[in-house]
Amino acid sequence: MKKLLYIFPLLLALMSVVSCRKALEEDVYDFKDPENFYRTDADLLQGINGVYKNLMTWDLYISPAWNAVLGEDDDLLLENWMGGGYAGNQNGQWYIQRPWNGFYYVVQRANLVLKYAASVTGDTAMINRIKGEAYFLRGFCYAEIGMRFGAAPIRTEAYDPTQTKDIARSPLEDVYKQAVVDLKTAAGLLPANFSSGKYTEADRGRPTKAAALGLLARVYLHLAGSEVKQAAYFKEAADAAKAVKDMGDATGFPALETNYMTVFDQATQDRSKEMLFSVPATNAPNQGPELPGYFSPSGLYAGGGSNGFVSLRTDFVKTFEANDRRVAFGTALWDSWKDLSGNELYHLRTLPAGSTLVSEGSWGAEYDGGGGYGQNTYRLGAKTIYATPRYYSKKYVDAGAQAKDENGNNPVIIRYADVLLMLAEARNEVTGPDADAYAAVNAVRQRAGLAPLPAGLSQTDFRTAVRVERRHELYGEFRRRFDLVRWGTWISVMNAAGRPRLPYQLLYPLSQEEIAGNKLITTNNPGY
Repeated sequence: MKKLLYIFPLLLALMSVVSCRKALEEDVYDFKDPENFYRTDADLLQGINGVYKNLMTWDLYISPAWNAVLGEDDDLLLENWMGGGYAGNQNGQWYIQRPWNGFYYVVQRANLVLKYAASVTGDTAMINRIKGEAYFLRGFCYAEIGMRFGAAPIRTEAYDPTQTKDIARSPLEDVYKQAVVDLKTAAGLLPANFSSGKYTEADRGRPTKAAALGLLARVYLHLAGSEVKQAAYFKEAADAAKAVKDMGDATGFPALETNYMTVFDQATQDRSKEMLFSVPATNAPNQGPELPGYFSPSGLYAGGGSNGFVSLRTDFVKTFEANDRRVAFGTALWDSWKDLSGNELYHLRTLPAGSTLVSEGSWGAEYDGGGGYGQNTYRLGAKTIYATPRYYSKKYVDAGAQAKDENGNNPVIIRYADVLLMLAEARNEVTGPDADAYAAVNAVRQRAGLAPLPAGLSQTDFRTAVRVERRHELYGEFRRRFDLVRWGTWISVMNAAGRPRLPYQLLYPLSQEEIAGNKLITTNNPGY
């Protein structure tokens, strides 16, 4: 899938290109009108490839779609200017408003593909597959719009300049229900795997039926939770997640990777049976996320920025059971590394025996807005070495990147472990902790090297256990904030973590461009 980002034709920009080499002298280029472009299923395939391209932009997953939630959970430690910092997101911050524009642009591109899918000629099965991809991408965007912004306009037709751009916000429940319709439609059109339908191994990275059903389960949980409070949707969530598990049990796809970190290896993640959907990244300019530069230890490599901005909170790491592979040094966490100057650095817990302290770093309070980013100096024989208490994750690594926006590591949208944990959570809410719920959560625990949950847990205790498991399994993947919101615990959890939040910050502010250009939206979310 990464290779798709190299082949999007310029004609799909759907805008004229104007260049001026010197004053008052224009170069005129041909404009490819979509009415004249979309003729065959091959044209439609190029069109859907262009939709994927628009996920990896400076409005979305290069940054700031993930940046906007970095500081909005109790797992990560980061500097105060990032992701809302310690006081939370405020109006006017570019990284929380730009995703509104980015997600709606993807919606528009998907709508365009769906419009012309009705008239192009070619292989009907291929056209239906492409329609499934378009519905999936649109459903994903509406789910994200709802989670971030709440009530929002619902646009399901390609933009026509003769029609008004003024569309009122629909209630959050309706936004989620639009995502449900799109994802259910996608599930009925998409191939089950990469050896059926119109997918081949070359299409690895595109969404499958399992990806659509997995996202569908996620949306149902948001409908059932504290945002909309329609508890009947827990059963729908359980059924959708169970359908994914049944597919995996029957065919071997999807499946958990044996090694937890395999799914984050950029060389293999597109081919992982656990990865259901991620945003395709490449090492081409402006086609990769800034994630590795934020998460990797400071000074590790030049190409990706490597500033060590983000690490795991110490109190979070202490919540893991002993020997949990998901926070194992050397595989999941950085134990030692060399910076660009050749200095040897370690985590304090992996400091070599015989090291003697020379001087301590200048450590501030861990949660005061970025204090404590120094390092201690030691002598080891004739060598000077350094150590830090920071727990740096290895989920996002690309030492070969040439610039901070040329990282090939994909931002993960949904993977099979997430679906199994949603199945366990939803089944518990419907029936209590039954065999399906236990089997799902224990599969994830077994991969982490942990014993099964104790038998006979109450519904309340099982709910707590699954929530802990989601936190441990999905840390750094930008789901924690949205889980806490739908559980109704985000504000209390953040306050307890020393990161105080106010009720209005449950939603992000709308884009100022939307308010300026849409006459039916004249005010922002309350508090902004």
